[in-house]
Amino acid sequence: MDCVCQIHYPKTVITAYGCMRLAGQMPKADWQNVVDDFLKIQDIQFIPVEVPYKVPVYPAWWSGQGMTTWRATIIKVTADDGLVGYGAQHSIKSEVKEVGESRTIRELLVGSDAFNIERVSRILSGISVYYSPLRFWAIEIALWDLIGKATHTPLYKLLGGYQDKVLAYASTGTSKSPKEYAEDATKYLEQGFKAIKIRIHSEKITDDIASVRAVRDAIGSDAKILADANQGGPFSGPIWSYERALKTAKELEKLDVYWLEEPLHHDALNDLAKLSAAADILIAGGEDETGLHRFQQLLEGNCFDVIQPDSQQTGIWESRKIAAIAEARFKLFAPHTWGTGINLAAGLHLAAAVPNCPILEYCIDLPAFDQGRDPLLKEPLTVENDGYLRLPEKPGLGIEIDEQALERFKTKG
Repeated sequence: MDCVCQIHYPKTVITAYGCMRLAGQMPKADWQNVVDDFLKIQDIQFIPVEVPYKVPVYPAWWSGQGMTTWRATIIKVTADDGLVGYGAQHSIKSEVKEVGESRTIRELLVGSDAFNIERVSRILSGISVYYSPLRFWAIEIALWDLIGKATHTPLYKLLGGYQDKVLAYASTGTSKSPKEYAEDATKYLEQGFKAIKIRIHSEKITDDIASVRAVRDAIGSDAKILADANQGGPFSGPIWSYERALKTAKELEKLDVYWLEEPLHHDALNDLAKLSAAADILIAGGEDETGLHRFQQLLEGNCFDVIQPDSQQTGIWESRKIAAIAEARFKLFAPHTWGTGINLAAGLHLAAAVPNCPILEYCIDLPAFDQGRDPLLKEPLTVENDGYLRLPEKPGLGIEIDEQALERFKTKG
């Protein structure tokens, strides 16, 4: 049975079955023109944005420091045929833009074939080392968006296409009282969520368990609860010992908590491995890590049952490789997505591409923020009544950026 490969000549993308057969039917000179005429990166723009929260936010991992806005750098990659792809990188102010517009990045990437993701991934890995701790993986996210648009294909299908929906959990970000957590959980279940993650940052283990118990009492036995201690980052507290982490895990098991996230510092590899072996509850982590080799180390050491790379920290292509390594070790994969709606979309496509991702983070802490309703998106990404996020069927990331909103929230520096 012959397969058809549609050619938009001369700007051509050859990805379907039967292309080699087609190549045999084309004059050699024409085929060479097709191969040489893939999409080229014409321009990379770095656009810092600052979007106000609806009310001030006091993240659990910032030790009481309030935030009134969220900041990111939107990366816009334009190909030589006019197609545009978008990515988003966490930033504090304009540091990503300043370094991104340097000679280094432009000389290494502008003019390159947009389809050479493996090469781009290698370059971005090197740049991340050279400019540490800055990351520029949103360039690769934008390229995948571009590739999907060029091939008229949703990204998750290009990456593997395992599932067309993913269960979402409402990932809250602030420390609250047990009563407030219970009220939030009830509210998010009414919106369709079937899982909620809360932060456990109390000095006393009894206070943390009281919060989880209040949520369990509010939502019943069917919905999932996840707990995050944020020990991987440098801002969180209190800092747990191995003994505190193990005791907490044992108490959470009694409340049927799905996983305990980042219970120890990200360099406490021996204790993380001991904890994962000793606890019946899943131990999750890895959101602040970067690079294929670091995740290989974490997986080889059995530090986590659930591995959580973030595409703006490690890239989509390397995250896909990490998912495969995890699958080979019978570990779960659940991308970290904290950030813009673009980051949620990238995580969603990653999650849908692999067989070992049972659940995906959706950041929401009303009334302050709702990630799927990022004002930079023309249309929201919404959780349906069954708790799932459906994959967009539009090409690339499947989202459209509101250019007027992008201009409105753009900062000068």
